[in-house]
Amino acid sequence: MTSLPTPTLADRNISPGSTRPWIGRLVHWVAEARSHRVICLVLGIWLLNGFDLAFTILAHDHGILNEENPLARHMLKNGTMSVVLFKIGLVLIGSYPLLRFRRARITELGSYVIIVAYAFLAFRWSMCFDLYAATVTGPIDYAELQRLIRTTH
Repeated sequence: MTSLPTPTLADRNISPGSTRPWIGRLVHWVAEARSHRVICLVLGIWLLNGFDLAFTILAHDHGILNEENPLARHMLKNGTMSVVLFKIGLVLIGSYPLLRFRRARITELGSYVIIVAYAFLAFRWSMCFDLYAATVTGPIDYAELQRLIRTTH
């Protein structure tokens, strides 16, 4: 008994003359395999780490950050470049196992957990700077502060 040929992933790839938009090809690529999703999640982790780094430096420069990490506190006292290099190094070292084992189910799950944690941190940074912006112009009463929190988030 002969079987009919089934299209492989290579056969389903979009030809150069296709009318399918690039976003559709990107969605197809991401949905195609776990390793592709992990790559996209790691890119998101890098992006959110960049925001965290920028907000940390900005908050330190404005004097609204009381850094509790003794190593980061020491680096911030000596200049921001050491914190930048440290953070880049940590993210690269932490990304290696995620990318190395990107085909494993636990890696995808771990990547989702990490990105959710960093998204929550970005949300907290956003609230922090909203409150800072509201109070930097002068004193603010508690009722006004509660109204501001409800309207912004």
